[in-house]
Amino acid sequence: MKKVLSTLTIQNKKYAYSLAHVKPDVVHVECKAARINQEFCASDVAELLIDLPNLIIAEKAQQDRQSDIVRFRVSSEDKSKIEAKAVKAGFDSVSDYLRHLALA
Repeated sequence: MKKVLSTLTIQNKKYAYSLAHVKPDVVHVECKAARINQEFCASDVAELLIDLPNLIIAEKAQQDRQSDIVRFRVSSEDKSKIEAKAVKAGFDSVSDYLRHLALA
C-alpha cells in the first residue's frame, strides 16, 4: 500500500493530508483539519482534493463557533470507560463523543 503525504496551504497555514491506495479502485484519505479519515472511490478523489480547502475552512469555522466550555468531574474508571467508548464509536475526541450523545 503506497501512501502519499502532502500539504495544502490556506491563508498562510499548511494543512497535511495523506492518500493511500487500499485497492486498485479505493483510496484512503486522511486530513485531520477537515476531519476526513475514510475510504473513497478512486474516481472521486480528484473532486475531493479540489474541494478540500473549502472543507478545511468550513471545519475551522465550526470550531470557532464552539467557544463555550462545559466541564464536569468523573472518576478515573468512568473516564477510561468514556474514552474507550468514544474510540470504539469512531470519534476523534471525547468532546465530540459526548456532544453527539447529548445532542442526539
